[in-house]
Amino acid sequence: MSKRQHSHLDVDRTGKRPRRVPKKHLYLVLDDWHKGFSIHKIDVDALQDTTTDVLHHGFPDPAALRLAAPVKRLHMDFAAMGSDIFITTNPCCPHTPALVFDTETAGLTMGPRPPVRLIDTTTFTVAGGGMLYALTHRHVHEQHSFEAMSWAPTDKDEPWPSPTMRWSWKSMPSPPPFAMDDVISSYALHPDGHTIFMSAHDIRYHHLPKGTFSFDTRNAEWRLHGDWALPFQGQAYYDDGLDAWVGLHKYGYICSCEVASRSSTSAVEPEWKVTKEKLFHKDPERRLGFCDQRIYGNNNQLA
Repeated sequence: MSKRQHSHLDVDRTGKRPRRVPKKHLYLVLDDWHKGFSIHKIDVDALQDTTTDVLHHGFPDPAALRLAAPVKRLHMDFAAMGSDIFITTNPCCPHTPALVFDTETAGLTMGPRPPVRLIDTTTFTVAGGGMLYALTHRHVHEQHSFEAMSWAPTDKDEPWPSPTMRWSWKSMPSPPPFAMDDVISSYALHPDGHTIFMSAHDIRYHHLPKGTFSFDTRNAEWRLHGDWALPFQGQAYYDDGLDAWVGLHKYGYICSCEVASRSSTSAVEPEWKVTKEKLFHKDPERRLGFCDQRIYGNNNQLA
């Protein structure tokens, strides 16, 4: 049989070629150079291949994107929604526009700056229900601000030369249930894709949890789940293989936690456990070379 005839074995019965399975990539944001930040694109299959050591040989060069900070040693804010990474290069300046890096096309877009209420604040962001939510705690004795960013067009579409942007921000009608002196210590998106869990502590007594709440993005409703707190420091991510949330514990361990129920209140916190070895150490010489990092994977999940 000729090679030309053999080639038909790769075609299905409808005569169409089988679709290629798209590769999964991990996007790692690091402040790994003296002028600013880098976004590295890493092949997930290479990470899972025992014959290669991606971290030992370094990240692919060049980086997918390098960002020079407008002010030396100034931090930047990063947030992910779907295949897009939102970047605020100067969070302290109310006039700085936002950048959006499309990981599917490697395109970079410039758009409207975040709301003034999110500027120069302690803010956490999480994507859920097709929107990007940002909750901020400004200063002591000031109420939290809860904003949402949407790709949906605004009601007012001004003619040229001032047309509306592709995305817009708005304040959520349901105010957060936290006290003015509460700070968000941990948060995670429920596997249903539209319920955000948040745990708070008193800003003066970090060892005392103030409770865990959830926000349903479909009906904009808050719910109290208990006086306990999620065991993470910052954001945790759902892992479908473990059927659990996974994140960093405040003492430097990787932690997994049972997913809390959306519809019930409990006096007992969900079961959780940590790894035996620390990911981070207090000794700078023993740290694993991680600087300021953010990790984004497919569907905004930790890979």
